[in-house]
Amino acid sequence: MTGIVTLLAWPIVARGGDDPQRARGGAFFDVRDFGAVGDGRADDTDSLQAAIDAAGRTGGGVVRIPPGTWFSGTLHLRSRLTLEIARGATLLASPHGGDFDDAERLPFSTGSDGETTDFAHALLAGCDLERVAIVGGGVIEMNRDSRIGPKPIALKRCRFVSVRDLTIVHAPNYAVSLGGCDDVAIDGVTIREAYADGIDPDCCRRVRISNCDVQADDDALCLKTSFLLGRQAVTEDVVVTNCRLASVSNCFKIGTESTGDVRRVLVSKCVLDGRPRDDRDLTGTAEGGGIAIQMVDGGTLDGVVVSDVVMTNVPAPIFVRVGDRGRDQESDEPGRIRNVTIADVVATRARGTASITGLASRRVEGVTLRNVRIATLGTCDDPGDLDVPERTGDYPKPGMFGELPAFGLYVRHARDIVLRDVALTLDASDARPAMIADDVASLEVDGLVCGASGGAGPAVWLHDVAGGAFRSRRAPDRVAMVVRVTGDRTRALTLAANTTGAAVDVAPESANGVTLRTTDEIAGAPKRTPPRAG
Repeated sequence: MTGIVTLLAWPIVARGGDDPQRARGGAFFDVRDFGAVGDGRADDTDSLQAAIDAAGRTGGGVVRIPPGTWFSGTLHLRSRLTLEIARGATLLASPHGGDFDDAERLPFSTGSDGETTDFAHALLAGCDLERVAIVGGGVIEMNRDSRIGPKPIALKRCRFVSVRDLTIVHAPNYAVSLGGCDDVAIDGVTIREAYADGIDPDCCRRVRISNCDVQADDDALCLKTSFLLGRQAVTEDVVVTNCRLASVSNCFKIGTESTGDVRRVLVSKCVLDGRPRDDRDLTGTAEGGGIAIQMVDGGTLDGVVVSDVVMTNVPAPIFVRVGDRGRDQESDEPGRIRNVTIADVVATRARGTASITGLASRRVEGVTLRNVRIATLGTCDDPGDLDVPERTGDYPKPGMFGELPAFGLYVRHARDIVLRDVALTLDASDARPAMIADDVASLEVDGLVCGASGGAGPAVWLHDVAGGAFRSRRAPDRVAMVVRVTGDRTRALTLAANTTGAAVDVAPESANGVTLRTTDEIAGAPKRTPPRAG
C-alpha cells in the first residue's frame, strides 16, 4: 500500500511546452530528455536505458515512452519502476541479434530447453527486482517473422509485477515469460502473431491473469514448474479469468515442464480456439489441446478448477496426463495429478478424443467433469479395441496414443472419477463407443448423454472398473448396445442404464462384479404406484 500512496503523491509539472507531465524531484522521466528520438530509425537503446537507470538511482519512478516508434535492443529494468509505453507508442525491437544480451549461462545442468530457462536474451529484462510495472496502452513490436529470438518481456525472481494494457506482436520467443516471480498481475494484454508461447508463468506464486487476448503458434497460456531456479519450485495460487486463448498447440496448459508442484489454480470464463492458421504450416507445434493438464516430471498437481469455458476447433478439448519422463529429478518418479474439477464447458467441432490417462503404477486421482458438452466431428469407421500403447515416458500431447478407441472420452489408469451431466455427441458417423473406461477404480457416471452411429458396438465400454455406478437417463439413439462390461478385475459396479430398445452386455468374467438396477433404484427414488380410482 505504501508504494501506491507514494505514486499518487508524486508532484507533476509540465515538460518544456510539448508534454503535459514531468514529476519534480526525478519521479517522472520522459525518454526524450535523455536523447531518445522515436523516429523508428535512430537507435534509442542507450537513451531509453539512461532514463530507466535515472529512475533506478532516485529510488524508482515512471519512465514514459511517448507516442512514436522507439528502436531498441535489450533494456534492463529496475526496481520500483513503471515503464509506460504510451498509447500511440511502439517499442520496436532491433532486428540485429547482437543488440540483445546473450542467453544466460546457468550454473547448473537442466533438461529444460533454453527458451524456458533463459531470461537474459530479451527486449525488456529484469532479475531480482521489486515493484515493476510495464503499462500504457502501447505496442511492443518484436520485428521478427519466425521463431527463435529475444523475448519481449522476461522477468526472473521478481516480486510485485504488473503487465497491463499492452499489445505484443511478432514475438519469436515466449511473449511474457515469468520465472520464479511472486505477486503478479497481467491484465488487458493482447498478443498477436506469437511464434512461440504467449504467457508463461513458471515457478510463480500468486498470479492473476485477466482480460487477455492471446494468439500464439505454440501454447497460448502455459503454467510450468521447470528447473529454471536450480531447484524444485512451485506454481501456486493462480487465477486466469475472462481471457481469449487461441492456439493450434494448447490453449490453456499446465506442464509439460513439471519438476515442481502445482497447487490451487482457477481458470474461468474463457474462450478457446484451436483453429489452424491459413497463412503458414504449424504442424510442428500443433498438439491440439484445449485444456491440457500434464504432470510428467515428478511434480504433484493438487487443486485445479476450470469452469465456464467455451471452445471450438480444438482436437482434444480435455487432455489430462500423468507420465514418467522424470526430467531434473534426483530419482525417477512419476508425476501426480489429483483434485481436478472441469465444469460448465462446451466444446464444438472437436476432431479428437478427450482423455484422462495415468500409469498403471500412478493413477490420475480425483477428476470431476460436470456439465460438460463435447461435440465431435467423427469419421472413424473402425470400432477399435483396448490395445492402446502406454508410452510411459514420452512427451505428453493429445495425439501421443494415436487414434483412441472412443470418440468422446477415454479414461485409463485412474481413480475417483466422477462424470455428472456429460454429453458426448457426434456431428457425423463414427463406429467407436462414445466413452471407454479401462482400469478405473471408483467411477461414478450420472446423466451421461451420448450419440453413436449405430452398429453392434456399445455406446459405453467399461473394462476392469472396480467400484462405482453407471446411470444413464436415456438410451442413445440408434445403438444396439448401451453398455458393455468386460474384464476379470471388474467388481462392485452397479449399472442403472435406461435400456429401452437397447442392451447391457456383461462379459462372463465380469458377471460376479456387476449389479443391475433400474434408474429409480440407484437414485434411491420411491417406486411409483398408480393413483386410486375415484
